[in-house]
Amino acid sequence: MAMASADPRLLDWSARFDNAPLARQVVTQLKGRAEDIWRGTFELLRKESPEYRNAVDDEFTAESKSHCGELLESIVKIASGSSCGDDPLDFVRRHAEWRARHQVPLVASLHAYRLAHKTYWGVTREPLASHRREKEALRAISMLSDFWIEFFEVVGSIFEEAHAAEEARLVAQNTMAHSQLIEELLSGTEPASIETRQLLTLCGLRPGMKMTVGVCRRFPQLDGRQVDSDVAYRSLVRLLNQVLPSSRFGKLVGQRGSEIVVIAGCDQPVAAAVAKILIRQGFSRKGAVDLGASIGVGLDKSDVTQLPEALEEARLAADLTGPGKPLLRFADVDLARLLTQRADRAALRLIPEWLRQAHEGGIGRDLLLTIRTFAECSLNVKETARQLGVHTNTVYFRLNQIKDRTNVDARTFEGSMLLVSSLLLLESHRHNSSGRK
Repeated sequence: MAMASADPRLLDWSARFDNAPLARQVVTQLKGRAEDIWRGTFELLRKESPEYRNAVDDEFTAESKSHCGELLESIVKIASGSSCGDDPLDFVRRHAEWRARHQVPLVASLHAYRLAHKTYWGVTREPLASHRREKEALRAISMLSDFWIEFFEVVGSIFEEAHAAEEARLVAQNTMAHSQLIEELLSGTEPASIETRQLLTLCGLRPGMKMTVGVCRRFPQLDGRQVDSDVAYRSLVRLLNQVLPSSRFGKLVGQRGSEIVVIAGCDQPVAAAVAKILIRQGFSRKGAVDLGASIGVGLDKSDVTQLPEALEEARLAADLTGPGKPLLRFADVDLARLLTQRADRAALRLIPEWLRQAHEGGIGRDLLLTIRTFAECSLNVKETARQLGVHTNTVYFRLNQIKDRTNVDARTFEGSMLLVSSLLLLESHRHNSSGRK
């Protein structure tokens, strides 16, 4: 009887069974023995494959039993020449997709096919080995030996391809859900879809946790070396995921444009805990060059609605980082530095001209140092002299020189604040200009 299928492999197998009627008889007699075959294969698999053992539950047991039944049904149809439809092995793809979705290891399923091959070979060879028509039995054994090898190679290949395709689809789907969840949290909204809510739980972020946001940025390449940015970003994402232990932190790490964002949560003050671990793991002055990146960390927040603030704080802190200070918490940001960092360029016009020239030209360094030290010493001349290692008269002389050149009296609070702020603004402007270059 001809098989109604366009697949040349199925037609070839059917033709071989036509030429080996004893083999056909033995195989078709397996009909109704799916339970026995499944049980034998299932027990072997539980003993030999730890990956499979960890995946076994009631739902999986029912699925594997169903798969075994459909497998036997297709084998009997091939042997008997019955119509199998346009794609008689489509059920293999369906089961592969189910197992991929339920995270059953592929290696366990492929091992199951090897054991099924062994089981089918055993239950068909046994009756033929003692058959009275010896020549016909040997021909059937030879035919079945080739058939079982080819059949399970084909089935395994179909299964592996479908499993890989479904895994790739799931990864893409999870990546989209991951990105969507990060965007929702950083906009201050609770997860909207079932997928993102489940993902939030899987990431260990729970209501009532203290949360913060970190923003990681790569240093610009100033030495002309070509660096694969995609690889560098993936490496940083992997590092941040690894160094923040899931046993202590709930976390989400993802790339957003040229930044890597970390949303972390725990039951204790989280920003300080995150910073402490990151410094230990290389975000320090010594390790900054190797990492090639810096990170800013926002303040602790108690609610998702406050995460946009944490993101802004982390970005502001990141603006003040660099190779010399690769990690900065917003809580540790110097207010004067932050204000000068974000000052309008028009503020540069308020800086005394001599101070600008001295700073840019590298002249009058002793006077610039005196301005800083005098302010740090709370306008105390004696303490300033001690810090600089000079006589008090020298400090007085320098303060008079500063007043003559800038028309600003550093001995007053207002004057000292103006001069120090001017220096901070000049340094910030130079740093920003260097960064742009």
